[in-house]
Amino acid sequence: MTAANENGMLLIGATGYLGSLVTAGFLCDGQRVVAPLRGSNTREGLIKQIKEDLIAEDINPEIDYDRLVTVSLPPVNEIPDMATQLKDLGVNEIVHCAGSVDYFDAKKLKEVNIDLTSSLIELGKRLNAKRFVYLSTAFCSGFVDGLVREILHNTPPADPTEYTKSKREAEALVNNCGLPFLIVRPSIVIGDSRKGYYSGKAYGLYQFWAAFEKFICGHSRSVLHFMAPMVKLHMIHQDAFKAGFVAACKNLPDNSILHLTSRYETLPTVREVVKQWAGLWDVSEVHYYQDPSEVPPTGIDRRNRMWLDFTSVNNDIAAHPWQFQTATLDQLRTAGLKFRDVTLDTVRVCQDNFVAQSQRAQTFLRKNRDQLTSRTQASESKTLISAVS
Repeated sequence: MTAANENGMLLIGATGYLGSLVTAGFLCDGQRVVAPLRGSNTREGLIKQIKEDLIAEDINPEIDYDRLVTVSLPPVNEIPDMATQLKDLGVNEIVHCAGSVDYFDAKKLKEVNIDLTSSLIELGKRLNAKRFVYLSTAFCSGFVDGLVREILHNTPPADPTEYTKSKREAEALVNNCGLPFLIVRPSIVIGDSRKGYYSGKAYGLYQFWAAFEKFICGHSRSVLHFMAPMVKLHMIHQDAFKAGFVAACKNLPDNSILHLTSRYETLPTVREVVKQWAGLWDVSEVHYYQDPSEVPPTGIDRRNRMWLDFTSVNNDIAAHPWQFQTATLDQLRTAGLKFRDVTLDTVRVCQDNFVAQSQRAQTFLRKNRDQLTSRTQASESKTLISAVS
């Protein structure tokens, strides 16, 4: 049993997708994690989630769960009052992985991404925390031209969403709080690099796939239209995210900012990812567009149009020619970080896993294959009759 007064970190958002990966990474590294839980979340549920992620990565899930301590998370304005309790538990660092990813609900984004961060900063001051670690996003720079540097960002000409704006504002709070800090900015997180396992919600690339499943699968069509610009799609596998986050916390100096994304050279373009997806569906005609202005106003199937509209925000983000400075990640790689970059082949692994888990996609594929077989047999029969004649 771990001593109650052993130093540890307070990890906010441990039951979320990325937070649970970080929790698993710290526990595997032998560190002690205090995880505040709220609502229906339980310690047993969190451990189950961690075990599933570790099994998916072929890691022995029977790690030392005595190092995981759970406490009740109070309302946001009462969080600073946890200081005495957390001091008794040996907490000397805060790792903030919670956040709202709603694109446009400004009120909710303020409550979760701004107000919660402010409350945790006050808690950190009362704890005299040795460091405040904040999970942000690589896209918090907004739409800017040129290299996105590993520095605090000024207000850009435009933001992709209210979400990215709120993350930039939260970063400013962390930078100005007076505590040593580390800001980690991942790009789009996708499934495990080897098996494609993914336990997150349908965001990013998974929104694209899930929306296709909803609007297109089950409705026969011979023509598809895709937004597919020829720019790099910045992604990171969840196993690389976890390894990079833990390595950053262990090795980077105070007041560092880290972009977590794959090497630019290995990343596929949006066009390549979309063509790989389109190749699954056995349709006779596919149209790819570089820019939304190229999409014709008429002549597109209603459900295809609905799908394009539903994914328009992510399409706009993907169409921007992002370039991220990765000097800090390069330093971690040089120091021994094992980090598997995203390639078109590893995206295919994640894609295949998604399709394998989708009953609707499987049904659609079978129907398409049956129709293709029928057309082929009819064509062969017609050819044979002509030859006999």
